[in-house]
Amino acid sequence: MLFSSTQERIGEQTQYVAIINYEASESFVQLIDNSGSLKVINTNRPAAEAIRNGTVAVVIEIPKDYDQRINNEQLVNITIYYDASSRTSNIAYSKIMQVLGMYRNDVVDNRLENREIDPQILHPLRVFAEDVATEDEVSGYMLSLILPPLLAIIVATGGMNAAIDLTVGEKERHTLEALLVTSTNRRDLITGKFLAVLTTTLLSIAFIMLSLSGSVGYLSSLQVQQMQIYLTLQTSIIVFVILTLMAIMIAALGMVIASFAKSFKEANNYLTPMLFLIVILSFGSYGISIEDVGIIPFFIPILNVTLVIQEVLVNNFNALHMLVTISSTLIISILMIMIASWIFHKESLLFRA
Repeated sequence: MLFSSTQERIGEQTQYVAIINYEASESFVQLIDNSGSLKVINTNRPAAEAIRNGTVAVVIEIPKDYDQRINNEQLVNITIYYDASSRTSNIAYSKIMQVLGMYRNDVVDNRLENREIDPQILHPLRVFAEDVATEDEVSGYMLSLILPPLLAIIVATGGMNAAIDLTVGEKERHTLEALLVTSTNRRDLITGKFLAVLTTTLLSIAFIMLSLSGSVGYLSSLQVQQMQIYLTLQTSIIVFVILTLMAIMIAALGMVIASFAKSFKEANNYLTPMLFLIVILSFGSYGISIEDVGIIPFFIPILNVTLVIQEVLVNNFNALHMLVTISSTLIISILMIMIASWIFHKESLLFRA
């Protein structure tokens, strides 16, 4: 958005242009000068120097016999000097190319008319594009580009602090020992802590899903377009269920890692690589086309969730992909919960004394 607004602001500004051999064609100078946001000025400096010091944005060199060659219908060579490392110079260059493109078409049309030839002979095709996608499909496609990795990262970070605080945090506060000597079963204890972490994560997901129940504006790279981007109730429920399964797995994994750590700092050191891996896997869906994806990616944790969410958003539901994703995620979640419970039953591992 910031890049687009900057481009638009620079595009509205006037860029200065110098023309080498400008005296050869007054009409060419007027063509550039009357284009709207380009202004022809004179400079005695070499083209490269004038551009680099900011005197002009672009320098155009035309031949000394420009008008004569145009009138004789001869080829005219025009050289445009610009600075590819300057945004202003690049924009000025684009403007000049647009002006010269329209001018070239006008010259061709005039030459054809002088020969009593219809200029339309150069345009044998008229192409019309008709978008068959519905508004819901377009909205789903736009969301599929940005939403799945974002949701995966939110799920990964939503309950992380809670997982650390309810495990290693209690170790540092010396309250975990008091809990362990109570009559509460260790399995019930780890289950309660796990549910607390999961609840925190689900709340984060719920707030995101609620915010997407309305519509938002979409800013394209070329111009501002107001279009409706939203999630239907059915899609929201499916996405929430899929994310819940992922949240169970992440919460269990966070509990395992945090339980094994001896301090808050150590837990962060262990969890940071995990978060980094989750980010990589979640954005890995960008390199896979869901229209012809195989079954293998749906066995990979995190990646399978983002792919399934993409399929749901673009209304390309695949029951097999969903089944594989749910099964693999649940298996890993159960395994992580069992490991966390085992650690809480082994005080030598829990406190690493």
